[in-house]
Amino acid sequence: MGHAHPRAVVLSRFDLPDAADLMVSSCEDCACPVTGSVPVPPAAGPLEPDGVRWTRAAGTVESRLDDDHTLLFNPLGSYGVVVVNQAAYDIYAGAAADEANTVLRTLASLDLVHPGGQPRRLVIAPSQVLTAWLHVTNGCNLRCPYCYVNKSAEPMDEATGRAAVESVMTSALVHGFRTVKLKYAGGEASLNHRLVTTLHEYATELAASSGLRLEATLLSNGVRLPESLVQTCRDYGIRVMISLDGIGESHDVQRPFASGRPSFRLVERTIAGLTSQGLAPHLSVTVTGRNAPGLPDVVQFALDRDLTFSINLFRDNDCAATAPDLRYEQEQIIAALRAAFEVIERSLPRWSVLGSVLDRGQLLQPRQRSCGVGQDYVVIDQRGGVTKCHMEIERTLGDVFSADPLALVRHDRTSALNLLVEEKAGCRECTWRYWCSGGCSVATFRATGRYDVKSPNCDIYKAIYPQALRLEGLRLLRYARA
Repeated sequence: MGHAHPRAVVLSRFDLPDAADLMVSSCEDCACPVTGSVPVPPAAGPLEPDGVRWTRAAGTVESRLDDDHTLLFNPLGSYGVVVVNQAAYDIYAGAAADEANTVLRTLASLDLVHPGGQPRRLVIAPSQVLTAWLHVTNGCNLRCPYCYVNKSAEPMDEATGRAAVESVMTSALVHGFRTVKLKYAGGEASLNHRLVTTLHEYATELAASSGLRLEATLLSNGVRLPESLVQTCRDYGIRVMISLDGIGESHDVQRPFASGRPSFRLVERTIAGLTSQGLAPHLSVTVTGRNAPGLPDVVQFALDRDLTFSINLFRDNDCAATAPDLRYEQEQIIAALRAAFEVIERSLPRWSVLGSVLDRGQLLQPRQRSCGVGQDYVVIDQRGGVTKCHMEIERTLGDVFSADPLALVRHDRTSALNLLVEEKAGCRECTWRYWCSGGCSVATFRATGRYDVKSPNCDIYKAIYPQALRLEGLRLLRYARA
């Protein structure tokens, strides 16, 4: 009696229940394009006529996960990591099998094979989300040495805030966006919590009357959130992002109160309180030369509580000039990230870390620009001034009493030029160009004096991309339905 051949298995994120909800964007505290729904693979058509050979997509990254499974990732495709068992890999590599037709259809739909000489062109759809950073106060109760804000006690007033919301909605309609995302920030946004509630109620009314979808995030240091603000977040589905840079001293060394007092215990208490009320916060971790060794501990903290998190690399700025120890060596960061990845591998979450562990170089969706600056992102300061990037919040281009603040930032050529990756030296032929997109433009300019060159973190991204892909492959093996 003959032996049955092993069944070929192909796994992708589409084999996960609630796949879209598990692709977590890390960019609540930045201008990165908002990750929407997971793209659906096109329906696989019939195989090519006899005599036409299928070809593996050029440049596909392959990595062995275990004795029977291989990871495949096409950096010029749209569908992310795919895991195949040995039977499916043999078909992919050209070996014959009874079920080759079915497997090749699946692989073709995931951009891993194509008819010879006819590779599918990468199509990057324009964003449907206009994101606005509302700087509701310039005040803060902490004194983080890496912060780029020249702090004062000045809050945004209600009239300015309402004008800001109105102008953002106007821009969304004028430019054809379907969704508006508001980020209530500062300073420390909770210090002006009554305005946050007022503005969100107003934004909800305007969005409903305009036919726009509304999303929002509260960015906070987590020291103290008034219960009324927490209730607003619950009532309106506002996400909460808390900055947590480490556990204990790793956090306190760079997030002290203005008096110098440590803040970790208060932040820990806030996180526990929010979680107990069903409002699980997203944790934002800024890594510097001071706290890099503590990165694995804070990642474990998040995983133990089933909290999503993002890892962000320190960005040099004028306000941080007096703290040179914040700057890091590349090998220091790579070592910290590798140690954090070991923690993640031991406690793999159901959600994908590809949008969370790579600073601005996320691997969720291909893109030609590193963020939304100059395209689908506006920043409004406490006085109503409009600027392109919150890292350059003092470089205003106009104000919210202009009819269309997005037009102001799109037409500006004097600050934060967010170029296409094809325009950046060192990026044009890179395997990872549509994922890193050259990194943060402001950080690159700060380091090099140019916008048209690759990120100073390029070698960090390249070093950790393969290991981040491995984590995604292991996640698929653990949670996907074969």
